[in-house]
Amino acid sequence: MSRKTCDTGFTLLELMVATLIFGIISSAAFSLMAQHQPIFNRQQNLAEVNISLRNAVAQMQIDIANAGANYYTGANIPNYPVGVVVTNNVVSSGGDCRSGSPLTYSASCFDQMSIITADKATPPANPMSSTSGCIDTTAATSGANGTAYLSPSGSTTGYGTGTTAPAAATTAAASYLSGDQILFVTNSGSQYTTAKLASAGATAKIGTYWYVLLTYGTTAGSPSPPGLNTSTANDPYNMTTNTNTMLFNSFCSTDWVLRILPITYQVDISNPSNPVLTRTVTGLSQTLSQKTLATQVIGFKLGASLFNNTTDTDTTTYSFDAGNYDNGSPVHYNYTLVRSIMVSLIGRTNPNPDPSYTFRNSFDNGPYEIQGVSVVINPRNMSMTD
Repeated sequence: MSRKTCDTGFTLLELMVATLIFGIISSAAFSLMAQHQPIFNRQQNLAEVNISLRNAVAQMQIDIANAGANYYTGANIPNYPVGVVVTNNVVSSGGDCRSGSPLTYSASCFDQMSIITADKATPPANPMSSTSGCIDTTAATSGANGTAYLSPSGSTTGYGTGTTAPAAATTAAASYLSGDQILFVTNSGSQYTTAKLASAGATAKIGTYWYVLLTYGTTAGSPSPPGLNTSTANDPYNMTTNTNTMLFNSFCSTDWVLRILPITYQVDISNPSNPVLTRTVTGLSQTLSQKTLATQVIGFKLGASLFNNTTDTDTTTYSFDAGNYDNGSPVHYNYTLVRSIMVSLIGRTNPNPDPSYTFRNSFDNGPYEIQGVSVVINPRNMSMTD
């Protein structure tokens, strides 16, 4: 007797039921993912803002903490290392640096900071005039430029004699490039000014001795305080563009000339809907290297606490207006007294133009989330007489 065999399997009804159940579960899973995707994106965007702000602040801490670290033990320059220059853009009372919808940000929303250090590869030199022992930085000897002759530290006889410039003079002159920023500072460190070189360093002979010849943009004279630079063209780092009780214009053979290499932090608002924090470094070859540290920056403010020459302690709160610096007496814009910097940095996620995005932050009521970082940094720019 033969036996029939039957193939086993799912019936059509069973497949339809299974497909229905799978569809319900999949729909629920995708719905749950769709609900959580905005939360995930939000957290990712916030993390990106947080990381970029913290990286930017970490870079500032490195640069500020080492401000003026190139210290010359063989030169008595009390203001050396130089330090940090803060340029505050103060919003007027009742004013606002933001405008429009969506919001855009103006320059007054952001401060600028220049960390000033000297080039350790170019030793400090003593300045003199071709006609007397002192130079006047307000006097133009060639058009709008002034000239200074440099001798090695401690030397009154230049770099040597001869019919041609000694190798030491030629080497020293090659250290100064057109566009370099130089700092004139008195031997006591009590007065200074700065200037920008109009041409590269050269060699020149006075009497029987050879010197390094520098041609630079002159500073303002009367009625402005001597040593003041009336525009950033001759001082892009704002060391001398505001009235300062330490500004001066006369420097002699016992004073100093330093070649400086600043690092500048500022916010680029060429795209006002996306302010960008940049770090610009002036290199040894006088080239500028600019790096973007953070995008969508909506706040960059800098405060300074000053050294008090009586108690060696800070007696004032952090000032966010360099025009109001005070350590017992007005010392407006005097960067040599800065002993501590407070950095406040605010960033945002990319603005969301979707009308269904209803979130508005409490800082400026914009359709984005914000993160802020605030740190206090102490530069190593204490002078030898502090």
